[in-house]
Amino acid sequence: MLVGAVLLGACRDPAKASGTALYVTTEFDPSLLLTQVRVWGDVDGQPHFGPQVLPEKAQRLLNSGETLRVLLGDVPNGVRAEVNVEGLRDGAVVARGTGGADIRDGYEVEVSLRLEPTTPDPGSFCVGCEGCCVQGQCTPSTFNTCGTGGIACTACDPNFASHCDGRGFCACGASPACSPRAADRCLLGQCRCGNSPACGPGQQCVNGQCLCSPESCSGCCAGNFCDVGTTLDRCGRGGVACQKCDRKQSCTAEAACG
Repeated sequence: MLVGAVLLGACRDPAKASGTALYVTTEFDPSLLLTQVRVWGDVDGQPHFGPQVLPEKAQRLLNSGETLRVLLGDVPNGVRAEVNVEGLRDGAVVARGTGGADIRDGYEVEVSLRLEPTTPDPGSFCVGCEGCCVQGQCTPSTFNTCGTGGIACTACDPNFASHCDGRGFCACGASPACSPRAADRCLLGQCRCGNSPACGPGQQCVNGQCLCSPESCSGCCAGNFCDVGTTLDRCGRGGVACQKCDRKQSCTAEAACG
């Protein structure tokens, strides 16, 4: 039996329920920033519903006190139902809670539970933290502990970043941290490959030079330029050297002269 949709402050009369169900109210610290809940449970000691993630796609922050209906179907009157709820933030479990009630056939029975913070991976999230989290401890956002909103801290790489910006991201000057594929250093707030600017699309920074290679180019390489590889003059894919097809040939769908 599946769990029903999340109900947002819905008014209802338990005596006029459409079937046997649990009406579950979840409370939690708003600083947990929950975006989804995972729900499952037992009836009379046996698995009966879930697990199901609600809503299916995270679109907003959930509010403490929101409710959900668990439809139970045909179950014996008076048996015990246990509900387990995990609070998710960006897909990660950051809180858990359990609750239960005795079932009344044909009625909605109220269950209230509180989701308490949990850190399944030490340091993954700190509740109510303006900086970032290290081993469960809230830490100010710095170059070596970069992050905001209580997420796990990230150490910025001095080769590719100049500072941790106000949003909690490693940055090089006014831009994001340099990509190791496109640059080999952040110099004076600019991403550089050797003595030149960072490499463009389809190129890779190798020993201070921007090169076209199988690792960087999905088309074909015309010197150090990555071409789409679908024309008669430049045909190929996978970062190989471009081929020039004969006039009687074409560059096929497989990016080969034929």
